Amino acid sequence: QGSKQLLNNYPVYITSKQWDEAVNSSKKDGRRLLRYLIRFVFTTDELKYSCGLGKRKRSVQSGETGPERRPLDPVKVTCLREFIRMHCTSNPDWWMPSEEQINKVFSDAVGHARQGRAVGTFLHNGNAYYEGTDHPGSQDEVFNRGMQDGSGD
Repeated sequence: QGSKQLLNNYPVYITSKQWDEAVNSSKKDGRRLLRYLIRFVFTTDELKYSCGLGKRKRSVQSGETGPERRPLDPVKVTCLREFIRMHCTSNPDWWMPSEEQINKVFSDAVGHARQGRAVGTFLHNGNAYYEGTDHPGSQDEVFNRGMQDGSGD
């Protein structure tokens, strides 16, 4: 199978077969590539029981029971971020996602894992899934800002 180390200074590996699948299926889109890599690098449980990138402030009074969710392994996250940037820089015909887009791919992956969907099946119907599917009304300002521009009440 042969493992491919994504970046020299990170202990993150995928198989050559996974790499081929990721590159061939990504159609030169850094976001798609990242989706595949997240699926290969993190287990479904890691995604499901995490709080994503840990950026969202949890409301303490939500009274949620169950295990405390931890952020995704920062080493893997940083490795994937750096890797995507490096890959898109060295392959100029690839689409380079912005910081927000990268974060969104991670939070989508977490949301999909929690809903029991395969991380690879993404619905392109206007970002229906936020990381906060279990906290209605707590979407980040980033999302709300874009929706209220010039739409008038």
